[in-house]
Formats: sequence, C-alpha cells, structure tokens
Amino acid sequence: VKDLIPNCEYYFRVKAVNKIGGGEYLELRNPIIAEDPKQPPDPPVDLETHNPTSKTVTLTWKPPLFDGGSKIMGYIIEKLAKGKERWERCNDYLVPLLTYTVKGLEEGKEYQFRVRAENAAGISEPSRITPFVKAVDPIEAPKVFLAANLQSGLEVKRGDEIILEAHISGSPYPSITWLRNDEVVRPEDIKKRVTVPKKKKGESILSVRDSIRADHGTFTIKVENDHGVAKASCEVNVLDTPGPPVNFVFEDLRKNSVICKWEPPLDDGGSEILNYVLEKKDNTKAEMGWVTVSSTLRHCKFHVTKLIEGKEYLFRVFAENRVGAGPPCVSKPMTAKDPFSPPDAPNKPDVEDVTSNSMLVKWNEPKDNGSPIIGYWIEKREINSTHWARVNRNLVNALEVKVEGLLEGLTYIFRVCAENAAGPGKFSPPSDPKTAQDPIIVPGPPSCPEVKDKTKSSVALAWKPPQKDGGSPIKGYIVEMQDEGSTEWKKVNEGDKLFPTCECVIPNLKELRKYRFRVKAVNAAGESEPSPATSEIPVQDILEEPEIFLDLKAQDLLSCRAGTTIKIPAVIKGRPVPKTFWEYEGKAKTAAKVEATDTRSEIIIPECNRSHSGRYSITAKNKAGQKTVHVRVNVLDVPGPPKDLKVSDITRGSCKLSWKMPDDDGGDRIRGYVIEKRNIDGKAWTKVNPNCGSTSFVVPDLITGQEYFFRVRAENRFGVGPPAETIQRTTARDPIHPPDPPIKLRIGLVTKNTVSLTWKPPKNDGGAPVTHYNVE
Repeated sequence: VKDLIPNCEYYFRVKAVNKIGGGEYLELRNPIIAEDPKQPPDPPVDLETHNPTSKTVTLTWKPPLFDGGSKIMGYIIEKLAKGKERWERCNDYLVPLLTYTVKGLEEGKEYQFRVRAENAAGISEPSRITPFVKAVDPIEAPKVFLAANLQSGLEVKRGDEIILEAHISGSPYPSITWLRNDEVVRPEDIKKRVTVPKKKKGESILSVRDSIRADHGTFTIKVENDHGVAKASCEVNVLDTPGPPVNFVFEDLRKNSVICKWEPPLDDGGSEILNYVLEKKDNTKAEMGWVTVSSTLRHCKFHVTKLIEGKEYLFRVFAENRVGAGPPCVSKPMTAKDPFSPPDAPNKPDVEDVTSNSMLVKWNEPKDNGSPIIGYWIEKREINSTHWARVNRNLVNALEVKVEGLLEGLTYIFRVCAENAAGPGKFSPPSDPKTAQDPIIVPGPPSCPEVKDKTKSSVALAWKPPQKDGGSPIKGYIVEMQDEGSTEWKKVNEGDKLFPTCECVIPNLKELRKYRFRVKAVNAAGESEPSPATSEIPVQDILEEPEIFLDLKAQDLLSCRAGTTIKIPAVIKGRPVPKTFWEYEGKAKTAAKVEATDTRSEIIIPECNRSHSGRYSITAKNKAGQKTVHVRVNVLDVPGPPKDLKVSDITRGSCKLSWKMPDDDGGDRIRGYVIEKRNIDGKAWTKVNPNCGSTSFVVPDLITGQEYFFRVRAENRFGVGPPAETIQRTTARDPIHPPDPPIKLRIGLVTKNTVSLTWKPPKNDGGAPVTHYNVE
C-alpha cells in the first residue's frame, strides 16, 4: 500500500474475487498509524583519543551510519582501566556533541574507551574500542616567540612605555624570566617602573613605564622546563638627545683664526648625529653672550676666522640628532695670537749657469722660527742701479730659481727672503756680481754611429748631433776608425776637412776586414769627447732577398675591357739588383711588351682580348734568393654565342626554342638572352622579346604556314654577343601524325574472282587530309 500520509491512522480490508463474483471482506480490528518503524541506532564510528594528560583525555567520534529511524538524543562514554573487567560510565548526562573530555583519570594508569548512541528506541551497541591510552602529561620542550612587531626591534622615545609581548608553549608549562643585557629584570632595579602583568596561559608581557635612555639594550625572555630552555631577544632603542661632545681642543692657533676640533658624544641618544652647533663667546667681557659660529657642521672640525688678535675666547659645541640638541661641551679659554715669528734671512745666494739672458740662483733654507716656510721672494738689481726689482710674482717653493729675461752684457746681484704663516722675513746678503753672457765650451759627444749601408770596400755611417753644442754652433764632425786587432784610433778626416752633416761614406776599406768607428763634434771651443764606438763591422756586400711590390689595383685581380691596354707595374727591391722575367700561365708571353729598370718592371699588352685573361707571374732572382708574385687578369667582353640551339613543340602559331649557355660569358654574369626571328622571304631580323632570363623560350604570334629562321644572342653588362642561328627553316603548322585506322570494313558482293569491300574513314586524320588507302 503506497501514498499514505505520515502519522495518519488507517483501516484496511480485503476480499477474494472469482469469475462468479466477490466474497465477503475481512477487516482489521484496530487502526494502523502510518509511520516508519523505530529501533535503537547503529554504534558510533571513528572513535579517536587526543591530547592525553595525567588527568584528562579528549575523545572525538562520528555519528552512527543509521540512526534507527529516530533522532540521536546523545552519546554515552565508557572507560575501562587496564586490569579491570567492568566498564564505567564517564558522563552523567547524554553528550549532545561529537567530542568529550574525560576527566578524573589516575596518573600513570592506562585506559580504553568506547561510545554508545541513544535515541527514542534505545541505546546502540558500543563503538569500536580505542587502544590503551596512558594518563600522563605530554613531553614538550619549551618554545617562545616575540610578537610580530618586535621581530626587527623596538624603538621608542624617552618617556614612552616599553611593551614587550611573547607567546609561550611547552609541557609541563615552563617558568618565565625576563632579562636586560643578560641581567634579570627586577622592578626595584629600574625604580619600580617595570611590571609583568599576569596574562592567560601562553602569553607574557613586560612593561617599562617612563622609559629613559639607560633602558636601551637587549631584552630577552627565557623560558625553561624539565625538557629544555628557549630564548627570544629584542633590541630596544630609547631615543633621546645626544650627550655632550668630548675632547675639545684647538689646532693651528693664529692671531685671527683657530681650528676647533672635538670628538663625537659617547652616547648618540640612539639616533644618528645630524649636525653640530659651534658657538663662541668673548671671555674678556662678562656681559657678552654666546654667538653662533655655525649650526650646520657635519664633521668634528671647523676653522674659525675673523678673530681679534689678543682677545680671549670661549667655545662650546652641541650635538643634534632627530630628537634634539644635547648638552654642550665647553672649551678652555683661548687667546688669539700667533705662536711663531717670521723666518730668519737665508745665506748669501750662489749664482750658476750664467747665459746671455738667464742665471740660476741658489740658496740654503733658513730657520723657520716655529712655522713651516711656505716660499721665497727673490729680487735682482743691476750693479749700477739702486732699485731692487721683484723676480717672481708668486712664492717659490724650491731652493733655486732660474732668472730669465736678463739683458746681455749687464752685471746683476740677487737677494732672497723667506716667508711663513707669520709673514716674510729679512732679506739675505746680496750675491756676488755676475755678467749676463753665454759661456763657450766644447760640445757634448754625438750619438753612437749606425751603419746605413756597406759594400765590399766602403761603409756608410749616420749619427745624431750632440745634445749640447757648448754655446757655439757645431762646425762639423771628425770620424775615427779602429782596424781589427788594433787598439789605435785613426782619423778618417782631419780638422780642416770636417764632415758637415751627420752622415758620411768611408771608402777604400779592405773586403771582409772588420772595423770599429766613432765620431767627434767640433765647435769654436774645440773637439768633443768621442761618441760610443760601434761594434766590429765586417766590410762586405749586403745581400737582400728580392721583394716585389705590385700596384694596389693589381694585387689580387686586375679587370679591364677588351680593346684596352693592360699595364701591370711592379717595384723590385734586392741586393744585388735582381733579374726579372714575366710568364703567362707558366709560359713566356710573346705578345706582351716588358719595360724594366733596376727597381721597376712593367708588362704591357696593347688592345687586349679575352684570350689575354689568365694568371701572369713576375719572378725576381739574385744571389740572396728568388721571389715570384702572381696577378690574375680578367679581360671583360661581350659573351660568346649560345650553344645547341634547337626548335621543338612547333604549332601553327608558336614554337619553343631551347639552347645552352655560351662557353665564354665574357668575364661577367650573363644578364639574359635576346631572341630574334626572320621570315624566309625577308632580310631583317625582328626581336621576339626584350630580354629572356632562362635558356628556353616559346615564340608566339607565328603566321600559319610561314617559314622562319631564329637566332639567340647572350647579353652581359658589356653588350650583346654573337648569335647562334637555326640552320633549317621552321614551318608554322600543327604537327602531322599518321591517321587512325579506317572503321566498319564490310564485305559486299562476292564472285568467283572478285570481292566488293566498303569502309568508313578514320575518326582522326592525324592533322592532314587522307590522300589514299592501302588494301591488303
């Protein structure tokens, strides 16, 4: 029976029916309520234990797969101690949730647990029993972590509160100790400004009220239990104004200036020093206040100027950071005065290296009287004058000076004074008188001679003039030589036959003999010291292998137009003079003309043509060796005629021409082909196309039945070459093939000696009318 209404009461009856009819009904005595049957639920599933301690354990499970047709009202938890036989109920009231913490366990004992579900129909069978669980606290080493905002340190201003928060874990729960700079933090140590309020388990907060600069440092929280120790640290910076600078001293005291110098504060207040403020005070007047010298100093040093000589001053300096300025550092009283006096007078100067317009003045350094000498002033006076003239515009730092611009023939004296920070001192006594005139001495030696050339009987030498001519022009040079095995130097030329230039040729020497040479310079004062001597030089001819230098245009490839003149010039070097000859492809070139000297050879080919293309060689030969240089010549001309010109694919309106490239392209790339045609009755050739890039072409527009000749010419950038022509005439007509066979052959009248045959013409006549039939 279907489609009943839930919770409604129904009566039912039933009767039997056969083909005659129905019998009597059988009815229920009591009504039936339409509702699902109820029964106790299935047991819970997936029972698990969590977080056991010495007193408790937490259980979790999942509801039964079938609730028995009635809502689960709650759960019953049971435990069984190890060694016991009876299960004990753990909860007095049904547990409505899927988790429960069992309390009241005995430390050290082992327990098993199970869970039952209950609905309106009853209590389910128990769930699967858990494994034994021991009632002991878990073992966990302590851990501590500072709050996220403290990971990179904490910075507060003076007077603000320092708050440090940490998160703690561990089992058993660890003990907590706060330290600063490795010392335990106690409220009494920080004037009772420290508090550690008690928070919930797992947290600890350290608070320092009214912070001061001394509170900065490393704060550490230390947690400890039986299983270990853990620490976490935070750098705390309390910002304050910096302390006073230290070690204020004076340097380089002068009558109107002084350099103030100090060192940074021992405590920068936790922030970078931005600048210093320097102030001064006139200590001779009590009513005078402090005056700012500079308020933007980045360094610990400052040069104070514009002081009044003889006055006493006080200085003080403040350090500033981004919080503000700290207390000052005050100097000792200082009186503005120079600690030294001008230098003494130098000794009498010496005058050297006298010329017609200059003299070198030298002196010794005098006593500086407490301040380093910064330079010297030099004065000059003509001996017949009473006026001293300053030589230098700027202080001279050396102990000598070259005085120039003197007048030749006049006599001069000089004096010098030194200057330091206190000013110039007294002048020295005047120097001895000196007249401005050039001294004349013998010149310096020339440079060592070099061999520029030699033969079997002579040597050519060259040298450089002396660096100093001795004050007189060089008149000439004397050359001396020393024979092999001798220690005596002989003059090649005498003093009345000087070599005027720095080179000479020494003749009449013995072949294969060795000689050494040296040179002397001569001026009005006499002969110089000899130059360094050469090494021993053997007298013999110099052998040099031949060298050939071609014109740059002909070094790799020489290209020229047909009909022009080919010239290949070559410069020849070598000792002795080499003999030269030209060859073409390894053979002498008879058509060429050769013009040659000792140092030059040139081959000339007038009115060249393509046959003159190829490799030309010039060979130079002497006792020292042989040298050959090659030049490739390319004579450029129009291309030759194409090859194998053929006609094919003839129709009544066109034909196809094909050919091969010429054997000779004229030395240049073929750009295309010119195709021409001629009627057999005509004399003029007509261009078929302006240019053809391939080696075949279909000639269009032929007249049917007309006979033609064709020719093809190759073209490069130098022009169109000779043609290749067809020998046989070409008739413009469609191609003729044999006809197809006749069709429908029939036998007609037959007699004793004749037979009558009939047939029809072929379907295709092969392109021409059928002229006759052959009967077999």
